[in-house]
Amino acid sequence: MSISLQTGLRQTTTISPQVQQSLQLLQTPALELQNLLQSELQTNPVLEEEPPADLTEASPPDTDEADSSEADSDWPITSVRPDRPKLDPKQAILESTVRPESLSEHLESQLALAAASPELRAAAAEIIGNLDEDGFLRTELTEITSAAKVSPETAAQALELVQSFHPPGVAARTLPEALLLQLHARGRDDSLEARIVREHFDLLGKRKFTDIAALLSVPVDSVLAASEAIAKLSPRPGAAFAPDRPDLVVRPEASFVRDGDRWLPQLEGDLLPRLRISDLYKDLLGDGSADEQTRTYLKERIRSARFLLQALERRQQTLQKLLEVIGRRQATYFEEGPAALRPLTMTDAAAEIGVHETTVSRAVANKYVRTPFGVVPLRFFFATAVGGEDGQGPAVANTSAKEILAEIVGRENPEKPYSDATLEELLKERGIPVARRTIAKYRNELGILPTHLRRKR
Repeated sequence: MSISLQTGLRQTTTISPQVQQSLQLLQTPALELQNLLQSELQTNPVLEEEPPADLTEASPPDTDEADSSEADSDWPITSVRPDRPKLDPKQAILESTVRPESLSEHLESQLALAAASPELRAAAAEIIGNLDEDGFLRTELTEITSAAKVSPETAAQALELVQSFHPPGVAARTLPEALLLQLHARGRDDSLEARIVREHFDLLGKRKFTDIAALLSVPVDSVLAASEAIAKLSPRPGAAFAPDRPDLVVRPEASFVRDGDRWLPQLEGDLLPRLRISDLYKDLLGDGSADEQTRTYLKERIRSARFLLQALERRQQTLQKLLEVIGRRQATYFEEGPAALRPLTMTDAAAEIGVHETTVSRAVANKYVRTPFGVVPLRFFFATAVGGEDGQGPAVANTSAKEILAEIVGRENPEKPYSDATLEELLKERGIPVARRTIAKYRNELGILPTHLRRKR
């Protein structure tokens, strides 16, 4: 055996602590950010909170060296406009106690639209009540059968119904089942990803890509690509929703107000404290009275404070730009309500404001805004398109198409329910050309049974 040394070049991606801090602040909701900033105030002596009475316009934090004697700017600079309307105190109190939608509430709202028998509803409600915070069903179906007083067949149908709800993967019993449900929602049942999850999930966990390729008789590159696609699926389907806690509250981070024929976002500047670097410590550095150890410490603390202020400013600027895109692209929603929601993807928004899609995803996470139709999650405004192909009418958001489909089914004659072909024609009359297979998919997602099962004799 011989031992040798070899040199080589390799590219790696590293994220600086400053960038990590900026990303963390971007995805942190305002109420949590308040606690984080209070912690920074306690641990960094050069930071101080600007008195509420000081409403002086500020400038962005500068990027000079930490021992600069120039006055540091306050933050934020764009959060409050002098002419913005004051929020009624009673309204603020009411809206501050609006809870984000929990997973069970989200599923129960879909169950309410489902055309299901009382027994099926009872079993489905029992399943929803037994999901953990990640969206998994850890309870055996025999227990669901007993608790809901239904047959095993009804319990199995109820599980299938809940698993058809949003978010994809919900009510899975295992991680592979959650991944397969998500692939099913994307129409990828027969894909290589699905085969790997179904047949070789244990090998996937051990990253034995060569073994998987040999067993499935496919190239290793295909297995690698499939594993990357699987990695993008959610291992915790329900984690995006708030836990079922009655004491959990949210505060909208922005309001949309009408300005002529436009809807403009206004960030709620009073949610976060206005921070600045204390003149006391800058003067201490400037007058030369501090010893070298103290100067080194203060330089590091001031530099850290500047990074924080800059990250906060970037957070607010990114959020402002994103809200402006929503105000332009979703103007019909603010005029007419949820049924008028337009197609908008995070990729589209990212391209419009000049950032990466992951930046938009972080900016959207766990944030709420006040609209004429109530306080809604920021994520609500992003939906894929339906229709608009081959000039067959305008594209609409898939959430709007589902809402209209549910409305049509809700008004049908139960003795003569609409077929999928009829539903296709009725949606076309509304200017939404949707293929029949898509109708069936939306029915499943909404928990609407097929025609023959909806018919009441």
